[in-house]
Amino acid sequence: MSCPSGFERHHPQRLAALRGYAILDTAPEPAFDEIAQIAAASCGTTMARITFADADRHWTKAAFGHDAPDRPLETGLGLETLSRDGALVLTDCGPIAGEPGLRFYAGVRLVTPDGWPIGTLSVLDREPRSLTGPQVFVLEALARTLMDLLEARAAAMARHRDEALLQSRAERLEAQVAAQTRDRDRVWTLSPVLKIVSDKDGQVQSVNPSWSRALGWSEDETLGRTALDFIALTDREAAREALKPLCEDQRVEDVELACTTRDGDRRRVLWTVVPEDGLFYGFGRDITEQRQAEEALRQSQKLEAIGQLTGGVAHDFNNLLTIIRSSVEFLRRPELAEERRRRYLDAVSDTVDRAAKLTGQLLAFARRQALKPQVFDICARLRSISDMLDSVTGARIRVETELPGTPCFVRADESQFETALINMAVNARDAMDGEGSLTLHLESGRPMPPIRGHAGARGPFVAVMVVDTGTGIPAPDLGRIFEPFFTTKEIGKGTGLGLSQVIGFAKQSGGDIDVASLPGSGTRFTLYLPQVDAPVEVADPGRDDRREPEPQRSLCILVVEDNLGVGRFCTQILEDLGHAPIWAKSAEEALAELQRTPDRFDAVFSDVVMPGMGGVALARALQVTRPELPVVLTSGYSHVLATDDAHGFTLVRKPYSAEQLAKVLHEATQRRDGRGTRSPLSS
Repeated sequence: MSCPSGFERHHPQRLAALRGYAILDTAPEPAFDEIAQIAAASCGTTMARITFADADRHWTKAAFGHDAPDRPLETGLGLETLSRDGALVLTDCGPIAGEPGLRFYAGVRLVTPDGWPIGTLSVLDREPRSLTGPQVFVLEALARTLMDLLEARAAAMARHRDEALLQSRAERLEAQVAAQTRDRDRVWTLSPVLKIVSDKDGQVQSVNPSWSRALGWSEDETLGRTALDFIALTDREAAREALKPLCEDQRVEDVELACTTRDGDRRRVLWTVVPEDGLFYGFGRDITEQRQAEEALRQSQKLEAIGQLTGGVAHDFNNLLTIIRSSVEFLRRPELAEERRRRYLDAVSDTVDRAAKLTGQLLAFARRQALKPQVFDICARLRSISDMLDSVTGARIRVETELPGTPCFVRADESQFETALINMAVNARDAMDGEGSLTLHLESGRPMPPIRGHAGARGPFVAVMVVDTGTGIPAPDLGRIFEPFFTTKEIGKGTGLGLSQVIGFAKQSGGDIDVASLPGSGTRFTLYLPQVDAPVEVADPGRDDRREPEPQRSLCILVVEDNLGVGRFCTQILEDLGHAPIWAKSAEEALAELQRTPDRFDAVFSDVVMPGMGGVALARALQVTRPELPVVLTSGYSHVLATDDAHGFTLVRKPYSAEQLAKVLHEATQRRDGRGTRSPLSS
């Protein structure tokens, strides 16, 4: 900004320019003293001085040949010099205020590059004299030199300030870097997270102390080895597979691996690995204690469930045993009337059937029942079940079906499927208090969504929906409805095993069941079962290929049973049926008997669960060595039968009746003779 004409002593920009040179009230400096002396010598005067003018005073920076104290701005000739552009030369000035004895004065002002006058350079004498043109030129040149000196001084001060500022900033930055480094080192050192850095070949470059604290391997024992060296052998293949995305510069998150410790133990660590700048940065969280706590919780929940299950089973079986025991006691009375005797015998028989049904429901919940899966059209089955449900639900409940127009096939145990549908329908009936609508809706070709935290599957699945208009299920009960013996019904109106059978059947069949409900808005159960292709040939359900029953002949049966009580009872039944049983107490004993008398037996009737060789293994061995010999298996429960529904042998479920046993053995020997048509999987 240019300065106004004339001299404005109080102008803020002029004063700011003066202060910018930081010259006022400074100590004498040789450079200024020399310029004053040169000025006097060049102009032939006895005195010279350099002054600077602030708002109120003349301040002398250098004086040659005389003393020049500070004086008010109004005194002397300095104010007049500051107000004019050129040199002020007074050859004989006479008396001047503040300048006693002064006769000669010549001065030029000191002007900043922006045009602000801030001081004067003057030469003085006590005798009158004059200046030549060259002398005035020298005086003006010295004034410009003074300003150059001030500019250089200001630039130096600015550089010094900048350097000081840069130094301060550098020191502050260094302090911040040092603090960040310390913080980073503290995070690296004190973090509970396991940290490991490796190159792209997996060779470990560095580890933090948490690695050593958790796994026991020191840094020296770790560096140079590959990261996989510290993964348990059982998890290494899974680790290689899970870490493959790193090769494509993709981070890997939440990979749980078993890491080996220095003392041979294992720790469960949840890893996140990030690729960056050609290195892999691994961050691991030791979740060993968490997993142990979860397992302890699961065990506690299992014990609680087992306690509930045991109490329910004990309660129901004690009720059944009470009926049987009381009936048996009355049957022992010789004077008991025939009608009452038949009544007690019927009570025992009915109670046994109820006990068998109860164990079947428990095995269904545990997914340990021996299923007899077959491929069937679920649409046709739902139509027939719908007709049957009218009698189950009552006249005031309207049963509707919504089925696709084309057949839809599943592979499942048809009988258990019907039982599951009836169990859900009975629950719906009770929720509607005998009045409302029940809808059976079928969809096919669907994926199975995640249910209760379990992963879904793409399928295809069929979805059988059972929808009612009942009262709904309270939210706190939704998570418990599939537990065995859990029921909200009144005493005597439900065992709490119906939905347990449904979920057990669904899970064991490769599907699941979901439930959605709002109190007051009804409930929807969705049963998912794996969908299969239509069979090459579907049997005509209206055709009856059974032949007229033939008279049963006496058979020689090899009974294989390790339980003494069951073995005696079974052989007694067979003898009463007119057969000739031979009892072997183990599979090995049975094989020895068959080897000793190979042509003696018409069939083998074997328990499944036995010490040593089991019944299924025995049957498969005979299938190879004696393929013509029929084998019938029996079991109340077998994990082999529960997990292998394609074992291919006839199965009689315990408890069985004499009539059932006679029928199965007859059909088995008929098939051997080529006169039967039933499937070898029937029972």
